[in-house]
Amino acid sequence: MEGCALINEHGYASQELINIMLVGRACSNVHDGDKDLGDGMVLKGIPRKSEIGFLTFFEHFGYFEVGEHLKRPTLPIWIVCSESHYSIMFSTNFSLAQTAMVSAQGRSFDLIYYDELARQADDIILTVEPGKYVAGGRRGADGRVHKEHTIPIDSVIRTKWKEANISWNGR
Repeated sequence: MEGCALINEHGYASQELINIMLVGRACSNVHDGDKDLGDGMVLKGIPRKSEIGFLTFFEHFGYFEVGEHLKRPTLPIWIVCSESHYSIMFSTNFSLAQTAMVSAQGRSFDLIYYDELARQADDIILTVEPGKYVAGGRRGADGRVHKEHTIPIDSVIRTKWKEANISWNGR
């Protein structure tokens, strides 16, 4: 891995450093297992389920796909790579980690989101309703659909919980 550094330019943690912290392996990729591309080229991936997960805004754009080993961690905690920095998202609902997948029409649940760069004074509570997303709008408390601007963390959440409606509740 000549030329590979754990700290990238501008002092950011590399994917290899994040993966060392999550699974103890400094691989460059976030897919499950290794992928043999032929001619001796092997892309090293995540070898096993992690205790803490990883989600990224880059998956929303289709640059790559985070594997199930990181999307479904043992604990309902995810490091989030959104835009230019890392943040954290977690739930006190441990059944999110115990079930294979919250069904498309599953029950709503809360995620607590913390972003150090936002200098937030209070927790950000996000209510996730799998299968309730309304394209082109956001369902408000009044039940009506309101025009929506894409919020990066909402897009990150939808890489794990497809078609989820996300409500920002504060504390």
